[in-house]
Amino acid sequence: MFTTENSTDVMLTKGPTTPYYFEFLDEQKRKILEIALDYVVIFSIFGLGVVTNLLVIVVYAKQGFKESVAVSMTTIAIWDLFKCIAGIMNNFSGILSLFNPAAAFSWLNISTIVFNGVICFSSYVTSVMAAYVAVERCLCVTVPLKVKWMLTPKITLTASLVISVVVFGAFAVMFAIYDVHWVWSDTFNATVAIGVKNNFYLTHVGPLFTYYNLSGILWPLAAFVVILVATIIIIYKLREGAKFRLGQSSAKAQQPDEPSSSQGKSQEQQKQQQNLLKRDRQVVKMLLVIIIIYIASLAPRIAHYLTKYIVYDFYFLRRHHYLFEFVNYGIMLADSSNGAVNFFVFYSMSSSFRATFRSMACRTK
Repeated sequence: MFTTENSTDVMLTKGPTTPYYFEFLDEQKRKILEIALDYVVIFSIFGLGVVTNLLVIVVYAKQGFKESVAVSMTTIAIWDLFKCIAGIMNNFSGILSLFNPAAAFSWLNISTIVFNGVICFSSYVTSVMAAYVAVERCLCVTVPLKVKWMLTPKITLTASLVISVVVFGAFAVMFAIYDVHWVWSDTFNATVAIGVKNNFYLTHVGPLFTYYNLSGILWPLAAFVVILVATIIIIYKLREGAKFRLGQSSAKAQQPDEPSSSQGKSQEQQKQQQNLLKRDRQVVKMLLVIIIIYIASLAPRIAHYLTKYIVYDFYFLRRHHYLFEFVNYGIMLADSSNGAVNFFVFYSMSSSFRATFRSMACRTK
């Protein structure tokens, strides 16, 4: 949340709905915590995310986007890259304040208007894209023969572009509610930038924030439900297939002795079946990891927006201002971690991704 020159005095005295703010932490501890989270922890995670998402994009580009999943995962990596770059730019004021406090103050106000929205809205896009990937994998398990022509890389690219435009565009109106004004500051003895709510905001404040709050709940909630349902179906189908293959294997083992050549073939088939079972278990593990990641990322945001929508005082410059800011830091930490972790998931659980990355790393040496 950007501030005006005298906003600290305002926040520490009276709020618009109750006589005094509810103090979540004392001012000194709060400042130390904000500095540690903003300029050390979250800034570092966003920096890591820039590197890891660039690696994901390069690896999938090297593989040639021959499979639809490569297109969808690259789209997620691109949006996560935008999110991480926006996170670095948003927190750059901390470094800038060491050299030019007035410029840092202006940077904070402008970057909050621009980059906070990019961080938040790109998270919505990636959550919907994750839901699309879950549906895509579900179709691969339930109708494997038809899905090859149903979900080609071109179709997935079109779907990814539509999801990106529709979801991000649904929130783009929020970039138009503030104007940047340059005013003289006696504190900094310089001209600084501040954010001012414009006429568009004042005219449509009621329906605008109702739409924004409901959208902030419905998009991630719908994505979460789709991911959960699709994953349950996938796990059920994989277990069903594994039981069927085990039944076939045990039935063949109970048959009378066969010639040595036939035994060799049956042993080879058993090895292939064991490899398939191992791959199925690996897919299940990867899906569980994805569920945990998106539960950790989406659940706090959904709870946060529901609380903000129900509890009026749970917002900036109201009774629970500081608690609201603290929860925002938790959501930012979840978003930054979710945006940086994909490379490690792909590397540890995808043999093709790992092999491509290793071959590229060996060539650079």
